[in-house]
Amino acid sequence: MFKKCLTLFALTTMMVSLSGCTDSSESVDTGTVRIICPYGVGGTADLIARKYALVAGELYPDKNFIVENMTGGDGFAAATYFTELDADTTDLLIYGFGVIYRHDLGNKYNTEIVDFDRSEIYPIGVIDDRTWILYANPGTTIEDILVKAKDSGVKMSGGNPLSDPHLALGSLIAEEDGKTIVIPYDGGASQKKALTDGEVDVFVGTTQAGKEEVEAGTLDAILSFSSKPFEGFIGPDGEEIDIPTVAGENKHPALRKDVDYAQYILPSGGFIATRTGASEEWITEIEDITKAVWNSPDYHEWIDEIMLNRKELYGVDAFNYVKEASFIAINAFETLK
Repeated sequence: MFKKCLTLFALTTMMVSLSGCTDSSESVDTGTVRIICPYGVGGTADLIARKYALVAGELYPDKNFIVENMTGGDGFAAATYFTELDADTTDLLIYGFGVIYRHDLGNKYNTEIVDFDRSEIYPIGVIDDRTWILYANPGTTIEDILVKAKDSGVKMSGGNPLSDPHLALGSLIAEEDGKTIVIPYDGGASQKKALTDGEVDVFVGTTQAGKEEVEAGTLDAILSFSSKPFEGFIGPDGEEIDIPTVAGENKHPALRKDVDYAQYILPSGGFIATRTGASEEWITEIEDITKAVWNSPDYHEWIDEIMLNRKELYGVDAFNYVKEASFIAINAFETLK
């Protein structure tokens, strides 16, 4: 796995030109397909975008898949740019749930200015499904975090307020009568560094983001935003670590027993998306490519290695997933505010 991650990180300094093996006569379009990643180099979304491009290029040699990072506004800059493209563009977007949540909350509650209409983005298929993990410096406990949240407020590193990590942790802390303070940093790598440097109290990130630090003993994984026991982390002594959850049988005993925290487990990760109004042929082709990518061991085994989840949804199921996720986010915000 370590070698695979090194390879992916090496790719993040340049555009990726990739190729592989399938019959080009089956393709509606040929040429370059640009995948716009709204987040910084080296983060989980960036690595997923590049892995998707790598595998898709190997399977479809008539296409040249490249990844371009377009940061700003914690995803809003890329979303705004993408919705202004013509509907017949061959560009694709890494479309994250964080952008969806902030868009809907901004429009409903005026929490921030939203300069794009997400109905102009068409989610084709899930390519990233993640479980958020609460990381802290070694020796820090959930009890410590809850006490600090009630006394002065717990500081978490994040992108923008009301991102999905903030909604997840903030709603939980609010149910515990505490306060969460979001300190903005650009990208997951900077957010994690803020924790190890002692600038914040906690970092909510993906399994991939903190796996190596937990194994090295420089960070502790202290809570999983899930309802099922989360397994897979290895500690510095080589032992398997079972991370308590926010709900279910493995719910952390420090959390209130009378609160159903499962209602705040937000879907996280995102989709490969095209522009609304794209031709049915193009949508079908990218859906077929995405299914082929998922069926490739190079992709789904890698997803398993970094402890993300295999979840495939397309078409109506993908749209319903967005609708359900938005409802959960609004519910979390109501508790948070």
